[in-house]
Amino acid sequence: MGGLTASGPAYEAADVPDHSFGDGHSARLAVATMKQHFENKPNQPLFVGLGFSKPHLHFIAPKKYWDLYDREKISDAKHSNPPEGGAATGLHASFELRVRHGIPKTGDIGPELSRTLMHAYLACASYVDAQIGLVLDELDKSGERDNTIIMLWGDHGWHLGDMGVWGKATNYEIATRVPFIVQAPGKDKAVGKKSEALVELLDMYPTLCDLAGVPAPKHLEGKSLMPILDNPKASVKDFALSQYPNPALREWAANPLAPAMRETFFGPLITEVEARIIKQMGGKWDRDLFENHLMGYSLRTDRYRYIEWRDYRDKKSKPIFVELYDHKSDPDETKNIAKKNARIVDRLSKKLQGLIN
Repeated sequence: MGGLTASGPAYEAADVPDHSFGDGHSARLAVATMKQHFENKPNQPLFVGLGFSKPHLHFIAPKKYWDLYDREKISDAKHSNPPEGGAATGLHASFELRVRHGIPKTGDIGPELSRTLMHAYLACASYVDAQIGLVLDELDKSGERDNTIIMLWGDHGWHLGDMGVWGKATNYEIATRVPFIVQAPGKDKAVGKKSEALVELLDMYPTLCDLAGVPAPKHLEGKSLMPILDNPKASVKDFALSQYPNPALREWAANPLAPAMRETFFGPLITEVEARIIKQMGGKWDRDLFENHLMGYSLRTDRYRYIEWRDYRDKKSKPIFVELYDHKSDPDETKNIAKKNARIVDRLSKKLQGLIN
């Protein structure tokens, strides 16, 4: 339980060089590997898979990246309340942040601490940006930049007080939408362009196969994004699917709550979360279901986000709760309009069922 109840500082501005932290070390190791390869095996293709930790917690970055930002100009979350009529089970109690030293274990995070955390997050993002630049600089020096496929993406978004939550692990836009940048030889039409097309991370591998001239395995569910690289206004699919189990009664790694968590300072917080769900769900409340078997399936179209909460053991059962958000009029997903839009819900539910079944 040690990792659940204490986990070091949430943030820190250390006056140290970039390579003092893991991401800086990883970037320099990648640079050394590339340099060695280009010197010793210049005609052999090279694949580098490089992962950076930041801006995941802990929000720790060298001080010079904190100094890039004026704290007084950092804005609070635009919407800090849960969605009106949204699923009580759809938002967690910010467990991932609250285990850190100096963070309140219950109640509001507070405006001053919120601003500090946002400052720290921005510093971490800039720190990683610099490490990416270091690697790309080495690629430029090698003369191989124009002969290299580059893909940059994130694994999830992060609530920075949005909807009253700090952390990842929800089925809403702020947590499921991620950056995805591609540069490839011969794709000059896409350089510097932004596409509004719906894509999924599972589209990455078939795209890489396509760009590398390698046949993609037939069992892949993703689609090549080559049409979008040729024409940023093109599209390859009309939906993006994501899923995450009940955030409210889960640890942040999607694991069920450890039994001992109820005996820690998180006990009252868990009780508060449960009470909120019970009030909304009434007779549908079942602790075993909500803690261990409830899955949120989210379908994003060009206009709507539709979410179904259901028992994943029986995918043909009726949803326990549904949510619908109209991105045309409500891009921040502040109001669940499912009850007033039965036809749209029915259409998207059928689409979702076809995908998960």
